Amino acid sequence: MKVPVPKKRASVSEGSDGLQVIIPPRRQIFAMIFLPVWLCGWLFGEVTVIRQLLFGPAPSPPNLFMAFWLVGWTMGGAFVILALLWMLIGRERVILRPDALVIRRELVGLARAREYDIESVSNLRVSPDSYNPWDGRSAWRFWGVGGGVIAFDYGAKTFRFGGGVDEAEARDIVGEMRTRHRFAGSPDAV
Repeated sequence: MKVPVPKKRASVSEGSDGLQVIIPPRRQIFAMIFLPVWLCGWLFGEVTVIRQLLFGPAPSPPNLFMAFWLVGWTMGGAFVILALLWMLIGRERVILRPDALVIRRELVGLARAREYDIESVSNLRVSPDSYNPWDGRSAWRFWGVGGGVIAFDYGAKTFRFGGGVDEAEARDIVGEMRTRHRFAGSPDAV
């Protein structure tokens, strides 16, 4: 059986601000099926505790613990909902302007943008991020949040993006970005 050639996931275009790369997040089928079912059980726990707090016996220290627990439980559920929404409709937009490299993570009309001074961005490269069980960022990457195979240095720190693409596609994106700007420290820089 002949293996079909995978299609690119990201789209690269020239926008009004400069080069734009739109990268959809990696969609994990198991998580997209399992998480809604899991959230139903999570919601049952949430409703049960809220009912206990509102209609249970008079306030006491155990109720204070339940209220504290409810805050953590609610935050956990909100994180799972955001992770599921990110997988379904989120996207990463990278804009290479003449003065800045902008990385926006967009979800349902909301965006978190980070803008990096282009003259301080160096060594743009493809660099797979290894898994480290002692680094909390590795766990976030499982959910498609943060990280990626495209890296660059900015001062004394390395930043990453492109979590939704594989190395081969990342090389194409980096190549396209390098044709627009000569990043210091990159193999094509003089």
